[in-house]
Amino acid sequence: MFLKMVKNDFVRQKIVTISVFVFIAMAVLLGASAINNIANLIQSMSDLQERAVPADITQMHSGEFDQAEIDKFTEEQRENIAMQETMVLLTLDGSNIHFGNNQTMAGTVQDISFVVQNKKFDFIMDLDNKKLDVTEGEVAVPIYFMQQYDLKIGDTITVKSGEYENEFVISDYARDYEMNASLTSSKRFVINQADYNEMLLKQAGELEYLIEFKLHENGDSQGLQTAYIEGGLPANGPTVGGKIFLMFNAMSDAAVAMVIILISVLLIIIASLCIRLTFLATIDEDLREIGVMKAIGISKKDIKKVYVNKYRVMSVVAGIIGYLLSFAVVNLFNGNMRLYISSDLSGNLKYVLSLIAPLLVYFMIVMYCKKVLKRIDKISAVEALRKDSMERGKNQKYSFPLLKNKFFSTNIYMGLRDVCKRFKLYRLLFFIFIVCTFIVILPINIYNTMNSPEFSTYMGIGKSDMRIDLRRTDSIIEDFKKLQEELKNDSDIEKYAAYITSSYQVKNAEGSWDYMNIETGNFSVFPLNYLEGRAPEGEGEISLSFANASKDGLNKNVGDEVAVNVGGEEKNLKVTGIYQDITNGGKTAKAHTSLGVNDEAVLWYIVYMDVAQGVDIREKMDYYQNAYDSAQVNDIKEYTRQTLGNIIDQMSTVVIGAFAIAVIIAVLITALFLRMLLSKDMSQIAIMRSMGLTSKNIKHQYMAGTMMVLILGIIVGVLASNYLGELLVSMAMSTMGAAKIEFVHVVWQTWLLCPLALIVVVGFTIFVSCKVAAKDDLSVILRS
Repeated sequence: MFLKMVKNDFVRQKIVTISVFVFIAMAVLLGASAINNIANLIQSMSDLQERAVPADITQMHSGEFDQAEIDKFTEEQRENIAMQETMVLLTLDGSNIHFGNNQTMAGTVQDISFVVQNKKFDFIMDLDNKKLDVTEGEVAVPIYFMQQYDLKIGDTITVKSGEYENEFVISDYARDYEMNASLTSSKRFVINQADYNEMLLKQAGELEYLIEFKLHENGDSQGLQTAYIEGGLPANGPTVGGKIFLMFNAMSDAAVAMVIILISVLLIIIASLCIRLTFLATIDEDLREIGVMKAIGISKKDIKKVYVNKYRVMSVVAGIIGYLLSFAVVNLFNGNMRLYISSDLSGNLKYVLSLIAPLLVYFMIVMYCKKVLKRIDKISAVEALRKDSMERGKNQKYSFPLLKNKFFSTNIYMGLRDVCKRFKLYRLLFFIFIVCTFIVILPINIYNTMNSPEFSTYMGIGKSDMRIDLRRTDSIIEDFKKLQEELKNDSDIEKYAAYITSSYQVKNAEGSWDYMNIETGNFSVFPLNYLEGRAPEGEGEISLSFANASKDGLNKNVGDEVAVNVGGEEKNLKVTGIYQDITNGGKTAKAHTSLGVNDEAVLWYIVYMDVAQGVDIREKMDYYQNAYDSAQVNDIKEYTRQTLGNIIDQMSTVVIGAFAIAVIIAVLITALFLRMLLSKDMSQIAIMRSMGLTSKNIKHQYMAGTMMVLILGIIVGVLASNYLGELLVSMAMSTMGAAKIEFVHVVWQTWLLCPLALIVVVGFTIFVSCKVAAKDDLSVILRS
């Protein structure tokens, strides 16, 4: 009997049933896709890590180097060190790499190095996650450059540096665990040992070293780094832990997964509200039937079972469909993962973890159904047959008499009046519109912020037009001075500032010495937005990045002192400010020029500049690029784009998907809500029509009220995404070194285009839904 009743209910409410079914399937689909993406990320990262065997500690170094010192240190630290290997890099400027139709890689912000495959660990893999084995005359190109320059297997690149010139055939793409991500500033090209020896013999490129350590399972990483520094071993460069490489590799996919999960959570909340909305409508329609069932002796438990069973069946079938479809939909989001981490995402973990979504939605729906159905317990058979119990005790506080209307037409005023009088009924729709707007605007705000030149302030860089990096050459100091002199006399340059970054020993929170990159220069020319305090302006002042100042770093606040080893003497610098920086693991610092330059450990020379009004930035960039062979010239927007790389591309996909999801939710919920509302108001509509109001008049009333709720929901939704969204993104980014993100708002997108699109789509839904219901047969309604 119950199966027959459930079947009849499906037939009787086809539109509502199909709508709710689609909505449940969509909730499961998105939730399972997000979990699927995370499962793929976990499994693929684990697989790549197992095959590539990355270093636990990597010390980058340039300058004099003696492997015997490293070997001796390794033997002394055998309780911590399992393996040690030093990779020697031949670092070239992008202008030395030629490809295609007389093109070069001069515009890249990455350091380019040619290497030979390691023998013990830190292996560079191919796209099948197998260790690269490159033959003579061939080269494996990093995936980053494959994407950026559209390089294909079989193409050729030519390396020209001094007396050296050689053509290489691209035989494979290099998947590099340690340097895959665009946020790492170096990329490794893998060549054969014979080709490498020839480059080394002809002195093509500058020698740099990766001194790598693989620790035992219980090895003391921090203790080893302290011992290394105290031993005075080669350390002219940053030290990077294995966790940093893991974070950089997972960052772009994890960022997308977090946004999808946020949307999934909101979608599941909406799903529960949708079920409640449908139940209220159904119970209201079936009130007399409930009274009859109670009158003939059917128990409350069995009556509830009729309604719950319908949604049990629906959630199971929709859950299975959403679960299966998620494995196809997830491919929209894991393209970057397939390219950079693992081409094979066929592991079994995703099938198990993805079951969380359908099971969660199923139990949520069943429990919510039971909660909503508790109101049946309070309805007696007599009250149900009178069909007034649902409206019992509802005293309206506001009357809004029609005589007081002076601004709107009668129909519009009556619609707005209805919303004000029954806002408790409309608040569900109001909340849905807020959430839909939030789902649309938040990814757009994130995308616009990352794609804006202003994002450079979260990379420890002041806002400017251009940036010139000088590569290491024998004449780099002379070039740096010459460049500053030329900029000073160039009338096309409005202002400029030169900075030198050196590696210094700094006393950490435990009292031992660590190496830290400190940039010196005039930081008032292109100021940063500081979380606390200000830039260093006088002698003995320093500012720290958020990650450096945190408890996991130096554990310093504004006003504290930092001990720095300058020329063998300990010098205390006062912390004047804390800024945000997601580069170099987030741990950087800026000091006044009085600190001086550590000539033995200079890492890079950089100049920022603004051009005068009316000057073509591109022409000025080309001029300085041609004038200085060792220079790498970029506008700040391009620098940011190259550094963030895949994250921006991934977010553009999320923006499109989020908009589609929000439109579907808004249309579906609006249609369901209006069906419930019009069903609830059937008697009222019949009375209005019998008094002479036309279907058009009634339709305009409901359209006016619903459109007002939509517009208010959009306004609140945009404000929530602007302010609450900033808070959520800042919480997520704080682990990377940016604790306070301020969105870049493109007003015509957030306040005009997206709201207008929602208004048009939802407005059409309202028009269609009201038109159908308002023209029902009046005689049938009055007889009922």
